[in-house]
Amino acid sequence: MFFIIDNGGNYIIIRPFNINTDKTRIIEVWNKVLNDINPTWTIKEEELEVALEVEGDQTDLSRDCLIAEDNNGKMNGFAILFKSSKRDPWWLELKVLPKHFKSNLLIELFEAILDLANKQCGPKILFNITKYIYNNSPLRFKFENMGLKPDHYDFWMRMENFHALQKLDTPQGITFQKKQKLSDFTNFVKVLNDAFKNHFDFIPYEENDFKTMHNTGWKGYNVEYWFAFEKNNPVGICVPIINPNLEEVGIINTLGVLHSHHHNGIGSTLLGLGIQSLIEKGCKTIELGVEAKNERALNLYRKSGFYEVDSRTLIFFIIG
Repeated sequence: MFFIIDNGGNYIIIRPFNINTDKTRIIEVWNKVLNDINPTWTIKEEELEVALEVEGDQTDLSRDCLIAEDNNGKMNGFAILFKSSKRDPWWLELKVLPKHFKSNLLIELFEAILDLANKQCGPKILFNITKYIYNNSPLRFKFENMGLKPDHYDFWMRMENFHALQKLDTPQGITFQKKQKLSDFTNFVKVLNDAFKNHFDFIPYEENDFKTMHNTGWKGYNVEYWFAFEKNNPVGICVPIINPNLEEVGIINTLGVLHSHHHNGIGSTLLGLGIQSLIEKGCKTIELGVEAKNERALNLYRKSGFYEVDSRTLIFFIIG
């Protein structure tokens, strides 16, 4: 156990995960963090179950998760090492309540989970943190002292000015269809895997795994599926989505086009259709995430009126 004493005489214990008491409380902490940094997303307990099944299939919470709990029994943070047979680095989820963003609890939890990983002789660890938290946390100085530098960035982008939208020009030979329910998982996953195969840390989906994650993660959301077809063959996809708890904010969750069909306007048309759909549903703001190195996508989004929300930029580190 690790003890952290604050100035008021209260203390926080960092201890191993307890299967009987901690899983629900982890979700509560996670959602409080999300509500502070990106309220368009929430996570459900069953999503954690699926993530462990699909992307953390080598993870044992009793062995690989640490809890930060105060002397009143309240959970203040947690750290989980996700271990997957599908990727080489372990993946670290480290979350503390917003009131601790600027405290040493992030450092204490990080050092504790890193010590746990070292004792297991683990591989390198992939870790991401929002720019907002990182720049205002002592964790930044810890990483600088360790010589750690960002390996990658993901931008979060937003648009509110819909007047900049241009008239859609449908590419020749391409048809577009909207579906309220996703039934063709085979072709959706085929396009998804090809479109994102060069993206940082992307692992190709197996159809059953994606179906499981889709049916859990998007359940309860207002979702549409746009397909671009060439001679009845899907060549592009776009998924606009709305959190029912935040109905005025729409998200372009997924936008992808087969590499063989780049540079002919399919992506811009799919984006425009997704934006129009969200506007028609009453959204006043539209948001999306994009890999910082994807200049083609960045140029498209900026041209469409999106701008970067600097505080929500995700910074990725490779540790070890």
